[in-house]
Amino acid sequence: MLSVVADKNSRAALAKFTPEQQAGVIAVLRQLPAAFGRPHAHTGLGVRQLRRGIFEARVGLQIRILFERDGDLLVVKTLGTHNDIRRYLRERA
Repeated sequence: MLSVVADKNSRAALAKFTPEQQAGVIAVLRQLPAAFGRPHAHTGLGVRQLRRGIFEARVGLQIRILFERDGDLLVVKTLGTHNDIRRYLRERA
């Protein structure tokens, strides 16, 4: 069974959101393990692969969750807008 863990950067990013946005992020993170790898189950989460081993999930229209799969862990690397995610990927290319 997959589990979700958040690294230090993603926890700091989460703290910057409003309580409502935080609740939305947490709701998506709770659904992610059961839906990951099952395309029909995760369509509502907007999970898509950005690069090999790097994925994105949507929280509403504005917030994105970037995560990597590491064995049985889905490691959340960062949270933010579409532009934040693009910047994160560009800096780590």
